[in-house]
Amino acid sequence: MTSKIINAVMITAISAVAFTSCKKYENPPVDATMEDAAYPSTKIIDGISDSLKVPDGNRLVDDGFARGFQIYQVKRSASNPNVFTWVNIAPLATLYTKPDFTNQMALHFAGPTWQITKGHNKGQSVVGKKITGITPDPTAIQWLLLQAVDSLSSPNNKITFIQRLFTVGGLAPTTGADEAHLGQLDSIPYTARYFFYESRH
Repeated sequence: MTSKIINAVMITAISAVAFTSCKKYENPPVDATMEDAAYPSTKIIDGISDSLKVPDGNRLVDDGFARGFQIYQVKRSASNPNVFTWVNIAPLATLYTKPDFTNQMALHFAGPTWQITKGHNKGQSVVGKKITGITPDPTAIQWLLLQAVDSLSSPNNKITFIQRLFTVGGLAPTTGADEAHLGQLDSIPYTARYFFYESRH
């Protein structure tokens, strides 16, 4: 049963069609200013590390509660053929507007890619490139700041930056990375919250 789930997950991730998602934080309140009245408030993320903050000139436009998997595969080290490690090859998650994982807003899969299915950027896909990451919780995957890669995203995509915060789980397996398991896949559950930004200009 487990192998069937993992195989299905990999096929979906590689073909760039994916879903599943979550996180236990409340939605931020609506910003009270006239300019940004239709967008989420940034108050919930004001206290994060400066290294993860989005540059000035960008505005928070969407956020989603994600639940899904981080997909790992046992690979041989390129520098030492006797060393094997679990390598992260793709995420596979669904994002929702609600903390109870209802009202789907996006799919998240290899790239990393976010395919927006509802809301401000409906129909657009954005591919991100990691800028920096920190590890507030050693039992969970990193919090990240990513920048949109225009050449890989939808032509009409307006998203400039993505933050992955409040992660739970998702770390690589700690056993089984050896020659006997070369190529084996494993899908590790995780939750997170993603924040999407656009340029103010």
